Amino acid sequence: MSLARLNRTWEGLPANLRGALWMVVAAMLLTVMGALVKYLGRELHSFQIVFFRCLIGVVCMLPFIAHAGIRSLATRRPGMHALRTAMGISAMFCVFYAFSHMPFAEAMAIIFSRPLFAVTLAVLLLGETVGWHRTAAAVVGFLGVVMMVKPGTAAFDPISLVAVTAAMLGGFIAIVIKKLSRTETTTTIVMWFAVGGTIISFVPMLIVWSAPTFTQWGLLFLVGVLGAAGQTSLTRAFSTGETSFVTPFDYMRLVLAALFGLLIFREIPDTWAIIGAIVIVSSGYYVARRELGTGRKRGSRQASTP
Repeated sequence: MSLARLNRTWEGLPANLRGALWMVVAAMLLTVMGALVKYLGRELHSFQIVFFRCLIGVVCMLPFIAHAGIRSLATRRPGMHALRTAMGISAMFCVFYAFSHMPFAEAMAIIFSRPLFAVTLAVLLLGETVGWHRTAAAVVGFLGVVMMVKPGTAAFDPISLVAVTAAMLGGFIAIVIKKLSRTETTTTIVMWFAVGGTIISFVPMLIVWSAPTFTQWGLLFLVGVLGAAGQTSLTRAFSTGETSFVTPFDYMRLVLAALFGLLIFREIPDTWAIIGAIVIVSSGYYVARRELGTGRKRGSRQASTP
C-alpha cells in the first residue's frame, strides 16, 4: 500500500477513532519510557535522566524550531514561562525518582491523581466555582491517594510522598498553562519548557554526574526519543478526538505499568494499592468529564450572549 493511499485511509477514519489510536500509541510509548527510567534509576541519579530527557527532547524538536523560527520563542510573559519550566522540571524529577524507587504501577497511579489537584488549585488560585459533583469526586479521589500512601501504618513508604508531590506539581502546571494559553501559543509554551528545562537541569546533572556505560547511553537516548514521541502522540490525541472520548485510553498506562511491574520488575501490588488505584482513576475521569461538560456549557452561554 502506497504512503498516499495509507494516508487517505487514515484520514477516512472517524476523528475520535484516530484520536483514540494516537492515545494508545502515547500510552505505550510513555509507559515504556517510564520502565526505562526505572531501570536506569537503579544506577544513575534521576537528575541525570531528567537532563538527557530534556536535551534529547530539544534535539528532536530542532526541525520544528527551525520551521517556526526564533520568533516562536518571543513572549511578553517570561516570568510565567520560567515558573512553568521550574515546576515542570521539579515534577519530572519527582516522577522519575518515584518510578526508580517505588513499585511502578503504584507510582503511576498516584501521579494520575493530578486532575484532582488541578480542580482544587483552580478554586484556590483562579477563583473558579466547582459544583458539589466535582468536589465530592475530588474528595473521594484523595481518599484513594491515602489508601495507596498508607500514612501512619507499617506499610507507609516516605517515597510515595514524592509521587504525591509530582501529582500536586502537575496540578499547578495545569493552572499555569491555562493562564499562559490566554496569550501564548502552544508552540511557544512547549519550546520554552524544552529549552529552559535543559538549561535548568544542567547544573544538578553535573553535581550528581556518574559516567554512563555504553548501554546506559543508548537507553538515555531512547528515553528522550520515547518521551518526545509520546508527548507528541498525546497532543495529537487531544487535538484530533474529543477529550471525553480519548481520555479513558490514557489510563492504559496503569494497566501497562502493572504488567511491566509484574513481568519485568517482579512487583505485585497489594489489595489496598489496587483499590486506591481504581478510586483515583474513577474520580479523576469523573472530574475530567464534569470539567469538559462545564466548559461546553460555559462556551454555549458565551456564544448565545449578544
